[in-house]
Amino acid sequence: MVYSVSELISYFGGISGIVLSVVLLTKAKGAASVRISFASYLITGSLMIILGALIYSGKILYFPHLIRVDSPIHYLFPPLGFFFVYSVFKPNFKFRWIHLLNFLPFLFNLAEFMPFYLQDATFKTAYYNTYVSMHGSVVMPWHLLVKTLNAMVYFGLQVYAFIKYRPKITENSGLPSSTTIWFWIFLAGQAIMIGGLFANQLTGLHLALDPYRFSITMVTIFIYDIVLALLFFPDMLYGNQVSPVELPLVKEKYVWSKLTADEKAGIMDKMTGYMKDEVKPFLNPKLSLQEVSLVLEINPNRLSQAINEKTGLNFKDYINSYRVEEAKLLLSSPEFQKLTIEAIAEKAGFYSKSPFYSAFKKHAGMTPKEFIGICQT
Repeated sequence: MVYSVSELISYFGGISGIVLSVVLLTKAKGAASVRISFASYLITGSLMIILGALIYSGKILYFPHLIRVDSPIHYLFPPLGFFFVYSVFKPNFKFRWIHLLNFLPFLFNLAEFMPFYLQDATFKTAYYNTYVSMHGSVVMPWHLLVKTLNAMVYFGLQVYAFIKYRPKITENSGLPSSTTIWFWIFLAGQAIMIGGLFANQLTGLHLALDPYRFSITMVTIFIYDIVLALLFFPDMLYGNQVSPVELPLVKEKYVWSKLTADEKAGIMDKMTGYMKDEVKPFLNPKLSLQEVSLVLEINPNRLSQAINEKTGLNFKDYINSYRVEEAKLLLSSPEFQKLTIEAIAEKAGFYSKSPFYSAFKKHAGMTPKEFIGICQT
């Protein structure tokens, strides 16, 4: 059996995407909504390119019941991409029943092809051979146009969600700056993919010899793009953990505050005592301003103001300062010398290596490796 280069690339990319999706769902850490939406998106794209390669190469005839199964799947890809972006940037995002309306095109297309799916293998094989001989490709021009427009609409919604919810000052937010970089790559790759599909439409599907192969190739390149990007920016999986009251506060915001100096000092005494408790609450990577304010029975805005004015830090940086001190103890302890820096970061309350390095550099004035070198001298 002979395989073309484009086929092999699609098969490998599709299998890699499915394997990575399983890892995301079973082993990876991060926000559940982000992991599930991204894994669903990746699985859908992977199935598209695997089925697509089988179809344009003619090898689908070995599996005749899979003919045209890819068509409804194409309508799942764009909305799942939108929910992925939305779940990352919209704090506390939850999937609701009304969101299922986004999958109506998938259901309509599934219903359209259902009579064909119920046919036997002989009928489907004859259909495939006849269609390809008459049109030179398996592509259905009208369907491809609708799918391209559908992809463009949802791409616009993704850009809108990215612009609307992306934190303006990422270093003071609950979203690592690396995640924003990841999404520039994600959106750029998607723009190239959709741009290629749109250009193919403008040329009357004559941009390539086989418009279907061309479309699948564009999707394949995009899948490789996001898989490789995820390996470099795993922090994306945690999403935006920021809440409105945790946004950076400036002095002008407290002009009308009635919080006295004694009250601020009292709040900070409570806060310091809580942080130094045996439980070490800062070791919880999900610790939030709201949670602490409930425990201390202090209004979150008053607590945030006291921390900001007394320490010059926002809530996130204040908590990270304790985590960095904990990391120092671990890094300098012989008991933990066999642990990796990633493991130390996790034990100190950080989600992953990237925010740990940033916080350590900010509060300790050096990298963890530099600190270890000093401890060993």
